[in-house]
Amino acid sequence: MTTLLLDNYIIVVILNTSSDKKTHFNALFCVVTLISIDMIVSICYYVKMMKCIQVLLLVFLCGCNIFSLREAQPPDKPPLWNNFYTTWQLSLQNLEYGYEDNRNVVKYSDLFMPNFRFYFSQQDINDYNLTNTWNRDDERDMIYSLNNWADSIRVELQTIPDQPDDIQSTPIRLYRTYTIIAKRNLETRTFAGKMELQMVQDNGFWRIINWYDYRITSNPILPSWGKLKYDFSV
Repeated sequence: MTTLLLDNYIIVVILNTSSDKKTHFNALFCVVTLISIDMIVSICYYVKMMKCIQVLLLVFLCGCNIFSLREAQPPDKPPLWNNFYTTWQLSLQNLEYGYEDNRNVVKYSDLFMPNFRFYFSQQDINDYNLTNTWNRDDERDMIYSLNNWADSIRVELQTIPDQPDDIQSTPIRLYRTYTIIAKRNLETRTFAGKMELQMVQDNGFWRIINWYDYRITSNPILPSWGKLKYDFSV
């Protein structure tokens, strides 16, 4: 290759020798390329600009810190639940957990015997024209409906000093006053009353077989747990 400078142009001459093996003929090829010096300057300027852009882009990306490792998000804590409720205390605690964490709704109905019955208070039956009882399937449907509505639920159970539990009988009998606070957006609903839970052992687990609900007189008079169940029945 030969390079010649002519006026404002560079002449590049490329010589190439080719040989035909069959005819033993040697040929000399000459390729002449005419390159403008202005074109070379433009190409050099373009290459320089591209390098500058690449450097600026690299600086920008490093400044954005997009290559840094993200901190791992902590996993959600599992819901509170006693998997082996082999005492009535653990079963009673699960009753609260079943309302307070909507991830427990799938396990809620396991707290009840197949022949479970809930007994509405007589005042609720008279005031709201309710049925006398309902069963485990009704409980299951209600808890799904309630948790679909509520953003948060809190259940508070208190022992009754003048009405102690009877844990020697079969089924055992537990007596509690209760307060339930359910919230959705700006709405808050409060329920209060008294209940009697009857539990039996079933394959080592304590399950509820009967649940009696009672309204209590207070100021103001608050709706009962039975009224909550009725409001969210399906």
